[in-house]
Amino acid sequence: MQWGQIKSLFIICFLILNIFLVRQLFDRQEDELSFIPEPSKEDELELNISGLENLSNESYSAPLIHTKNFNFNEQAAEALASLTNQEIVVISGHYLFSRFDEPIQLELEEQEYDQAVIDSMVFSGDTYELWGQIPNANLLIYFQRIEYPIFFNPNALLFVQLNDAGEMVQYVQTRLDEPEEAEENQALIQQYDAVYRLYHNSNALDTNDEVTDVILGYHNLVSLANDEQLLNPTWNIQVNDRRNHFVNAIEGHTYPRNRGFTSNLLNEAIKLLTEADETNTVEYNVEEDIDDLLRIMTHSLTSVYENLIEESSE
Repeated sequence: MQWGQIKSLFIICFLILNIFLVRQLFDRQEDELSFIPEPSKEDELELNISGLENLSNESYSAPLIHTKNFNFNEQAAEALASLTNQEIVVISGHYLFSRFDEPIQLELEEQEYDQAVIDSMVFSGDTYELWGQIPNANLLIYFQRIEYPIFFNPNALLFVQLNDAGEMVQYVQTRLDEPEEAEENQALIQQYDAVYRLYHNSNALDTNDEVTDVILGYHNLVSLANDEQLLNPTWNIQVNDRRNHFVNAIEGHTYPRNRGFTSNLLNEAIKLLTEADETNTVEYNVEEDIDDLLRIMTHSLTSVYENLIEESSE
């Protein structure tokens, strides 16, 4: 056999050997890669969402609350009559509208309004806490507390209207009865579990979001007959200091966002004032003509509503 043929044979053999070795190398790499575990859902959450280290590991419990709409005329007539410097109209027993004879200074210190003023000028004002403010509409929003705040419930609210000087001029109030008997405490999901469900189950959180606060409160689970409600313990997960997500703290499902809540309630309040008559209104400390007072209240709330709608459309 000639040397050239032998050399060609060696080259072919080495080429086949190299192909075999390369194939073996690729197979080994694929086997090694197949053993690399995929990141767990917990790892994915902790990689993409910050602020988790501040969540509490404490085990919480709280009861369901059976309650009903508070009737101001039947349950607080004497207390309302004793409130000074204001004229009050209660519509259908459950909706209280008040206008101050003289504006009330409401001090703002370190971004917190003076709660003592609310306590003294509003019926059971100490059971309401400031949720937020809408500066362009001169409106403060308070939620009623039954041990914990009741989130976005139209029957547990206090809307305080300010003038341009930051003084209280008018307010609208609704209220839920505090239960006479406490229900049995229920075990609640932990704060981490609530955030986990928001991220993986509801897709409500985005990459690089930060959990900035977690608050326990109540949310309406179901409305019953005779103006009764069943309130459920609820985690409020605050994200990036501005978004709020609400998670049922017993069952773990999320509640819808409360878009348009304030404007809808203001619109309903204006409608109540417009349609009010002697058959569904009770007055407290009203010295002027009731129709004039209702017109003033309606005009004032309409201004707030229009400013709110204008702000939301920008």
